[in-house]
Amino acid sequence: MASPLTEYLVAAVIVAELLAIVIQSVRLYLAKRSLSTIESNLERLAEAKAKEIMAAEVERVREDAARRSSAVTAGKIYEQLAPMLPGFRFNPKEVRFLGSPIDFVVFDGIEEGHQVTVRFVELKSGSSKLTDRERAVKEAVESCKVSFEVISAEELMGC
Repeated sequence: MASPLTEYLVAAVIVAELLAIVIQSVRLYLAKRSLSTIESNLERLAEAKAKEIMAAEVERVREDAARRSSAVTAGKIYEQLAPMLPGFRFNPKEVRFLGSPIDFVVFDGIEEGHQVTVRFVELKSGSSKLTDRERAVKEAVESCKVSFEVISAEELMGC
């Protein structure tokens, strides 16, 4: 049989170990709670930052759209005025504005009664390039896929 002192020491060791387990459990609980709080704070911060970034991006896109819209409007006005500007190399009386898919058709020489050259003219500024539709017209003209047709009004009316 074990002595009372031995039993007391064994009981004290068991109590100490149980106390250590309880302390570790409390530490674990507090760490989990702290981690949960940190995660929650991070989620709120991330959401706030995402909203901030999104708002800035929306503002940037709106400003870009407004700038582009202004540039397009200015370009359309410039296209209409181009034949009257001093650097335009064709007689304004011989120019017809189309706007799309090509800006102008020039009947070069028609006012003076000379041989007429029909020219398709596209006005560009800066580093802008031909669109696919403009390029298609350019290729049709360059490959001589151009014709002249007369349609009678009676044809249109079915008479």
